[in-house]
Amino acid sequence: MHEVALVRAIIQEIEKQASVRKARRVNNIRIRFNSLTSHSADHVRFAFEITRKESERLKDSSLELNEVPPLLLCRCGHEFEGHHLPDACPRCGSLEVKPVYDTNLVLENFEMES
Repeated sequence: MHEVALVRAIIQEIEKQASVRKARRVNNIRIRFNSLTSHSADHVRFAFEITRKESERLKDSSLELNEVPPLLLCRCGHEFEGHHLPDACPRCGSLEVKPVYDTNLVLENFEMES
């Protein structure tokens, strides 16, 4: 499951920033994701549960997921809710569509304790 590697990279970045700020703990982490990719909320949560235990600062942290709408924009200008990539435009049938929102896992913010 590649979500573990992606979440681990986010946790490593949080660790780096928490270390610079000399934080004792990280309490809450907010990650944005787009279900157009293979990431599902359940997979991201599972990956977080595994990887947070690898960090003393994050082992008791909680995760908040912000799922962006799975919107696609076609070359014809039509915006529609997609189910996967690629997806066909319901207006013109084209496969030349792109996600409206980033499809990567994105660290939005986190809270630290000194």
